[in-house]
Amino acid sequence: MEYGIGIYFFLYPMFNAPDNAATSRSCWITVLVLGAFICLTQAAVMLSMLIGSAGMVAAAPLSLAIALVVGIGYGRSTGVRGWRQAAPALLALTIVLVGIAISAFYYDLSWDGQQYHQSGIYALAGDWNALAKPLRAFEHSQSTELWVRHYPKGPWYFAAAIFDATGYVEWGKSINIIALAASGLGVFAAALDYGLTRLRAAMVALVFALNPVVMSELTTFLVDGVMAASLLLTTAALFSYFRRPTALLAWIVFFASVISINAKFTGLIFLCVIFTAAAVWCIWRQRDRLKWYLALSATSLILGTCVLGYNPYVTNTIYRHNPLYPAFGSAAFPSKDELQHDIDKFETPSNLIPRNRIYRLLYVTFGRPSNAPYPHRPTDAELMWPFAATISDLHFYDYHETRVAGFGPWFSGFAIFAIVLFLWGLFHSPARGAMALVAATIVFSLLTSSVFWWPRYGPQLWLLPALPAAFVLSATVKRWDTIAAWTLLCGLLANALIVAGVHLAWETRSTLTLRSQLNELAQAGKPVEVFFPVFAVSGQGRMDAWQIRYIRRLKAIPDSKELMSVVEGYPRPIQYRVISEAKATTALHPASAPASAPN
Repeated sequence: MEYGIGIYFFLYPMFNAPDNAATSRSCWITVLVLGAFICLTQAAVMLSMLIGSAGMVAAAPLSLAIALVVGIGYGRSTGVRGWRQAAPALLALTIVLVGIAISAFYYDLSWDGQQYHQSGIYALAGDWNALAKPLRAFEHSQSTELWVRHYPKGPWYFAAAIFDATGYVEWGKSINIIALAASGLGVFAAALDYGLTRLRAAMVALVFALNPVVMSELTTFLVDGVMAASLLLTTAALFSYFRRPTALLAWIVFFASVISINAKFTGLIFLCVIFTAAAVWCIWRQRDRLKWYLALSATSLILGTCVLGYNPYVTNTIYRHNPLYPAFGSAAFPSKDELQHDIDKFETPSNLIPRNRIYRLLYVTFGRPSNAPYPHRPTDAELMWPFAATISDLHFYDYHETRVAGFGPWFSGFAIFAIVLFLWGLFHSPARGAMALVAATIVFSLLTSSVFWWPRYGPQLWLLPALPAAFVLSATVKRWDTIAAWTLLCGLLANALIVAGVHLAWETRSTLTLRSQLNELAQAGKPVEVFFPVFAVSGQGRMDAWQIRYIRRLKAIPDSKELMSVVEGYPRPIQYRVISEAKATTALHPASAPASAPN
């Protein structure tokens, strides 16, 4: 109750401003604070590395303080008086605290998050200087060494800074909530800038921001959601920038670009597609702004890759002769990234393995919800009529990366509806040119990926059905057009909430189970044998955090129990067995100083 009153107290002066322009500016200032917090934290961590890792414990708190001061300074220009000038900064602080609270409760139970993302975070928060020694060997994570060394590290820098400042590694997942909130507020502000009413703008923002990929990764260290949210924010800020260029919007474009570039290799590739489309728009409709836009986009790309993205883009170029290594190699260092090979061999539904990627996309879009080929191999994808999903199909959204119908059980049906609305808009909407350009940009960005049929590798596909509804609402007041657009948006929102509801229910149950198991082991005080088949670094961090004495075994443990670590049906979960003191004949791993205290 108190939290609700407090949030309303902060939101009231923003969303009850005398006009939409004031509300939009307040939202953009809030977004500026959030984006600055993430980017300044990354910059502070890198600066700490340059001076011998000194002061890293202050990177996150100091960056947040600076971002809030900047927000308060901008707040003076919103037209409100007194303490309300600080409302955008206070809202940003509230979002950060809510994000930390949510992250503190949930454990990351994703496969990749536990396998190598946490390995990178622990290394950066420990003794790894990723600028001075980018190719350092990792004794305890050799199986993930390739990815830890060479993959983008933006979210890892942020999480490592939070970890060093608080002692709680899981709190670093708050970047997901921060990015989600920033993208939603950015779309809302851009919609207001283009004349939508507040209700319509809020609906468009909800549908665009609540991407099922983003929501499925909200409580993990996976980075696809951060990338998708930051790219959406970049696009929204560019829309408003072309309408009325300001330094505020330019900074937001820069911050959002840096976040996407340093979240994932495809973040850079997709961003380049967006920037190219924006340049086409300038040449076509706003040539007077082309020079300033090119300067902004070039600055974002250069600083995002060469400075804040020094590791991996510059280090990969120096040591492996290709900035995108290991996804792409060079003559001296061929690619070692087996992503396409492994996905085709292990992750693709069996009946789609011989098919091309377009066929796969259509099949999984119009398929019955499943996570084929898991949980039982071999498993085929199965086609389904639109809107024919049943309650029993929904449990597949327990997974963080649902493959078939991953955007929700009704996505295929509303995609067909959206195509009809899109075709109508091409002939009747005054905004048809912009709508067609944005749609073409999304499609082309998808085609740059060889695995875009899998939702988390092409999260922007979610935006295509919502696109015509947003443009129709921005350019028409006709009754039937409005009804069609609202129907499409309401259906997509319900679809997104189904995915989010099912997945977060699983996350809640699973986190409670894991907490109960860890607490039971900690309270028992007896030694434990543990087998970490995959998640050694993250698993040992949790054992240390709960002060559990354990012996690490290198083979499967007979008569063991399964520690809650992955969704049901995934292979190689963590095994454990409580033993007596007398049986603890090998070197017992003592509970060390917490690597991540229980939270």
